[in-house]
Amino acid sequence: MHYESNPQLDATTVPQHPPVIDVNKEPARRKAFTFLRCQKWFIPGSEGKQFVTTVAVVSALVCVVLVEGFIFAAAPRGRFVDRFLRAPEPTPQLIAVPTPRPPTVAEKQAGKKKLAGIPTKDSKKTSVSKIEYDWESFVRFAEAIQAVGEHVTRVAVDPTYGPAEQPKYQPIFDASELAVIEEQRVASSAGNGAGGRQTPVRVTAASSNPYASKKPIGSLPPKSSRLQRLRVRIAQTLATYQRRPMNTSHHSPWEIMHGFVGFGIPTKIRVGGPRGELVNAIGWTNSGGRCRGQVMLTLRDGRPHALYGVGLQGHSAQYLAILAQCRVSAKSPLLLGGKNFTVADLIEDEKLNCRSGTELTFALIGLAHYLPTDAVWRSSDGEMWSLERLMEEELRQPIRTAPCGGTHRLFSLAYGCQRRLKATGQLDGVYRRANTYVREYQSLTLRRLQNRDGSFSTEWFKYPDNRDDDIDRKVQTTGHILEWLVASLDQEKLYENRIIAAAEFVATALAREPGRNWKDGPLGHALHSLSIYQERVWGVVLPGNVVAFTGPMKAAATVEVARSDEEIRQATLPNDDKTRL
Repeated sequence: MHYESNPQLDATTVPQHPPVIDVNKEPARRKAFTFLRCQKWFIPGSEGKQFVTTVAVVSALVCVVLVEGFIFAAAPRGRFVDRFLRAPEPTPQLIAVPTPRPPTVAEKQAGKKKLAGIPTKDSKKTSVSKIEYDWESFVRFAEAIQAVGEHVTRVAVDPTYGPAEQPKYQPIFDASELAVIEEQRVASSAGNGAGGRQTPVRVTAASSNPYASKKPIGSLPPKSSRLQRLRVRIAQTLATYQRRPMNTSHHSPWEIMHGFVGFGIPTKIRVGGPRGELVNAIGWTNSGGRCRGQVMLTLRDGRPHALYGVGLQGHSAQYLAILAQCRVSAKSPLLLGGKNFTVADLIEDEKLNCRSGTELTFALIGLAHYLPTDAVWRSSDGEMWSLERLMEEELRQPIRTAPCGGTHRLFSLAYGCQRRLKATGQLDGVYRRANTYVREYQSLTLRRLQNRDGSFSTEWFKYPDNRDDDIDRKVQTTGHILEWLVASLDQEKLYENRIIAAAEFVATALAREPGRNWKDGPLGHALHSLSIYQERVWGVVLPGNVVAFTGPMKAAATVEVARSDEEIRQATLPNDDKTRL
């Protein structure tokens, strides 16, 4: 019989009671366990190698994130990680801005005395002269409208239709405008045939541009390669964007309006879509043409009225102000509801809409352009108005909270001063105070609000700022500010480095990305700034346009009076002196 021997009992085989945990020694036990665990991971082997690899990969990723930042999560004002690595920026403080001088007692008394003599509703109004439209121009306008309508109807059902390279219908001018254009062409092509020496004309090529300014435009620009390069760049940029017409299918009246503020009377649009026929943009909107299903002008109380709202006017009298900046004649035709009107009828409507305490910026631009500076009238609520009162109302309003940073308000004040100076040869009363106010803002802008790249602050007139990664914002603010500056600065200021740098920035930014989907409003004002600069510095006007901004502006204390108030009131030609400033 076989018996198995019992195993010998020793310390390793005897069952042990569960250990008693000493709470005081537990932290030390945990540290020892952690050390042994880590030692196991770092011992050469598959587990150790896996751990080392994981740590290395994670460390590399962390380093890349810290160095490069999350590009895909970059915020407009800086990189995502920078928010955690740098101290928070203090809130910028608003810079001190000029304040307008209050009117003197004498000015107040003079203003009251002038308005006291305003005619009643039943008496004769001192306004733009009621101009009877001549029959020849009316027939020509009606025939052109009929031809355009028939052509659009015909090609709409033609499956083989293809758009022509050149516009089929040219801008519609009245007889007097055609006479002036023809006179300019004859004068420019006369040469030296008569034997006399002809005064050189500053144009782009050998006096071949019939639309170039024939008026003195102040001191000549300095000869420099930088200005010459800028001249070429501006011309190329304007030509590029002029070849990109809007169309009535995709663009609203508001967008079309901002399209022709940059190029003026010659602006073309396509009817029905991107491949439609080219027609004159101003003629289309002034004849009740629809743009994206909307019309800019309608009839109210039997007279033309510009509509306000989404896709239409964004501000009261904005359409009239843009017509004024394009130098559209007061007797240019309007065809609404089968009836014939002129721009003068639209002027009368905007005079009735003036209200104290409201935004009158664009009313001031439009009415200062079309009315003599001593004009007085009554609004529809019975209030008495004059251009001086419009100036006073706008001078009391703030700049920073106004549309587009206040640039349009500054433009309107400067333009009112220019019109007064042209009419009377001096600035007095509210015009003198407004002139000082605008000049102080000019100085502030050039001293404190320009960035190193030539652009202006992306926070308008609040404080210096430069959003390097937001080109749309930079073009918006710089285009608006430059538009106001180049239209109001003295001639000599246009040749200074700061203005040249700003013009270079706008022209280069637009030329660099011609296919970019720029916002139509900022784009229109940026192009307008380049058009004004090109005209004032080199005397070059876009073909078919009307000379607008030549002359010394406010450079001299007294200037030759181009047109008196009485001459404006009795004018029979849309541009009788060829300079409608």
